[in-house]
Amino acid sequence: MKTVSKLALSYKKQFSHSLRSFLPRRLVVPFNQLSDKKYKCLVREGEEVLEGQLIAFPIRGDTDDEAAINAPIPGIAGPVVKCRLPNGRMGQGLEIRLAGSFSYLGRTVEARDWKNVGHEDLLKLLLAKGVVNTFGGGGALVSQITTCRKRDGSFLVVRLFDDDPSRTTDAFVGRYQGQEVSEGASIIASLMGAKGIVFLIPKGMGTVVENEPVKDFPVLTVEVDDGNYPSGIQENIIRIVRKYVKNTQLEYFGSIQVDSLFIDSPTAFAVYEAIVLGKPLIESFVEVSGSCLRSSAIFKVKHGTTFADLANQCGGFKEKPARVVVNGMLCGTMLSDFDVPVTKFVKSLTFVPKSELCNQDFAACIRCGKCRRACPEHLFPDLLASPKLFAVSDEMFFRESAVLCSGCKLCNAVCPSRIPLAQIIDLLKKEA
Repeated sequence: MKTVSKLALSYKKQFSHSLRSFLPRRLVVPFNQLSDKKYKCLVREGEEVLEGQLIAFPIRGDTDDEAAINAPIPGIAGPVVKCRLPNGRMGQGLEIRLAGSFSYLGRTVEARDWKNVGHEDLLKLLLAKGVVNTFGGGGALVSQITTCRKRDGSFLVVRLFDDDPSRTTDAFVGRYQGQEVSEGASIIASLMGAKGIVFLIPKGMGTVVENEPVKDFPVLTVEVDDGNYPSGIQENIIRIVRKYVKNTQLEYFGSIQVDSLFIDSPTAFAVYEAIVLGKPLIESFVEVSGSCLRSSAIFKVKHGTTFADLANQCGGFKEKPARVVVNGMLCGTMLSDFDVPVTKFVKSLTFVPKSELCNQDFAACIRCGKCRRACPEHLFPDLLASPKLFAVSDEMFFRESAVLCSGCKLCNAVCPSRIPLAQIIDLLKKEA
């Protein structure tokens, strides 16, 4: 496996604590936060809503395993409006004006014993509390758990570091919420009937996984050098685990496959809060940084808070930003709009000045071969993205080859012609 050694940015600081973001007087909570699923708004304009109240649910028939949307703050429901999503698309969301008292914020919630609750009831609770899987591209956690239950045993893989080396959110949650992450992982493993749990921790983090919550399952803890990229993507994780257990007494875990359930530390933490504390997923840890900001921090952010609000809480800008990169400089999405609401799938925001932006104008492929040398899967990204350019007629062959792509986006990073190779290959993967 080819990796780019020590790609992690040297200036990235390790945060020792998080701050609670300011509460906005008005926010917009997007419905279709990740996909194009259709949601039904459950409240009318002018109605009072409570913190954590169910405000939208996917239309039946579209999907039965898509998580609900809950109100992040108490207040008065406004109209359903159009809003820009962190992935660059347009969507709909409910406007809420802050008013009333909080149901969860600032209150002590008593932990409950989830082991006496039936599995079906726990799955329904995860749906109602809006819990999703934010690993990789994200997805419906309950649907993934249900799929794993139908198989003859799958592993649960929990990554406690970030797949993008420019981000530190997952590592922060894994380091400082280890007990909660462990118990959340135990809940998921129980629901899916896992063969075992694999924890992947970053090198030098030390022991962060609590053994007591996961004592009912075989557990493997693998230390990963997250400075080598890519090391946190699904395909790379499988190779790392298989290599780690080879010729050891732990070869039981060597049967790990792509049909295992892969989650990150924020997902396990959200499951813990939903099941043990009864708290819906209405806020997330978000790292806010960038050279044009006066300061940086990891915030506990209510969903619907805008990117601009978080930048203001960091003291504003010392240099005018040109773009904001959502979820990492390698794997993220670049936007020019700062009035975008934070959703369940936002982990980091990096405000970038114009001086740090490269030329984004597309040009024809010059066949330099840089994308081929950078690809850790030994693919030819230029050939996959432009089969007609190379006079190739068997497009089905290229669709099947595209499935081998891990989605690290290194080809995009090194392409001098700025061709969106990773995005084109991703479309081929979906067609295959």
